[in-house]
Amino acid sequence: MPETKKPANEILTLSALLALAMLGCASLYGLRVLISRRVYYLYLLQNIFLAFVPYLIAAFAALCLPRLRDGRLKKALLIPAALLWLVFYPNAPYIFTDFIHLINKVYLRVAPSEWPDLNALVWYDLVMTAAFAFIGHFIGLVSMWIMQHLMSSIWGPAISRTFLGAAVILAGFGIYLGRFSRLNSWDAIISPFHVAGEVVEALSDPMAFFFSFAFALFILLSYGSLSSFKKMDLPMSPKSL
Repeated sequence: MPETKKPANEILTLSALLALAMLGCASLYGLRVLISRRVYYLYLLQNIFLAFVPYLIAAFAALCLPRLRDGRLKKALLIPAALLWLVFYPNAPYIFTDFIHLINKVYLRVAPSEWPDLNALVWYDLVMTAAFAFIGHFIGLVSMWIMQHLMSSIWGPAISRTFLGAAVILAGFGIYLGRFSRLNSWDAIISPFHVAGEVVEALSDPMAFFFSFAFALFILLSYGSLSSFKKMDLPMSPKSL
């Protein structure tokens, strides 16, 4: 198989698997609507599709940029791709903040005579929200892994690691802006001055630093685990098992 086709096939296969995982989450949501006869948690569907956006950006860049022969053009085009990915990446781990709705029991509304009862619904909502959060976060980590290796091959390992560190820190702060300032990734593109004002205001809130640090550390630990696993050279094969 030609070298140009192999990465493309791998990315297409990975994209199909991630899309299948998202479909599984959507199925959990559909079942929730069916058994409770109430249309809540629509934001989970929106957020997991937003979590897929940084992966699409990373996958598109990984498919297109290596095909360019002009090294300078390749380096130049990677800049807007990396920045665009950075703007949308916080949507992936952001889904973990949706547990607040479950904690506050915002959508746990059932009559005593209805099935399922409140206790069963609490457990189902916990599993459903966890599935959305985990899959969304995992999709984001995969996109980060793709972007790091793409930047490492084009810009070099040093710049790649520097960008990755900045991305982790900014992602933690971006999640804070999304949850408490109610900003989204599109605001950074459509209303940059409004976003700048919210950023200045958020920087005066001590909780912003605590919240951002907690999520940044969570992302770093998650990505470190994924990266370490990818680097493992397991001495196992189907013949040896």
